[in-house]
Amino acid sequence: MVKYSIVVPTLNERENILLLIDRIEKSGLTDYEIIVADENSPDGTADAVNAYAAAGHSNVRAILNDGPPGLSPSIVKGFRAAKGEFLCCMDGDLQHDTADLAGLLNELENHDFAVGSRYVSGGGFKERWNPFRVLVSRTAAMMAHLVLGVKVKDPMSGFFALRREAFERVAPQMSPKGFKVMLELLFLLTSAPEPCRVVEHGITFGLREHGKSKLSAKVMLDYLRMLLELRRSRKA
Repeated sequence: MVKYSIVVPTLNERENILLLIDRIEKSGLTDYEIIVADENSPDGTADAVNAYAAAGHSNVRAILNDGPPGLSPSIVKGFRAAKGEFLCCMDGDLQHDTADLAGLLNELENHDFAVGSRYVSGGGFKERWNPFRVLVSRTAAMMAHLVLGVKVKDPMSGFFALRREAFERVAPQMSPKGFKVMLELLFLLTSAPEPCRVVEHGITFGLREHGKSKLSAKVMLDYLRMLLELRRSRKA
């Protein structure tokens, strides 16, 4: 039986993905599966994962996002394909430390949603960020607080976990294109009539080991568009 489904969305992460899978497998976690939700990476990320799975790792698989392109649709497809009672998302670029994985998942014993947070006790950064990146992160968080009323300190975290039942409760309301899926899920769950128990768990955020960051002006514009669309949906 699968208790935990760890979904890793990827786009051109062939250099990182097998390292991440190896670290998850050595983290001490039991009763889990790893689903790599790949956005048809030209570098063969999914092929590398499938070859690894075929070599005797039956709890590992890659699925392709054949719907709308983007990180969030890939995550949602992974969650829908998952078998576990608890769903977790972490980046495929090794910036999320697998040493934090068990602690984050344990929070779901008493909560519905656990945010891997850099800005609470036990959280932080392995290396100092440049001032521009700090400004972008802090500004994005402030806008989520002001525009959507989301209360958590790190709404931009991509490392999170939630109960399957919580995901299924709001999945029909999610945008088919989507962007920053954790923030969208948090907004939908915390603004719904049913109470959602949310906790932030401290994580240590690292730097990308291989490949290039996907932060761009388009990503920032997409984020602003998502905030406005979610706010309009609340007023509708």
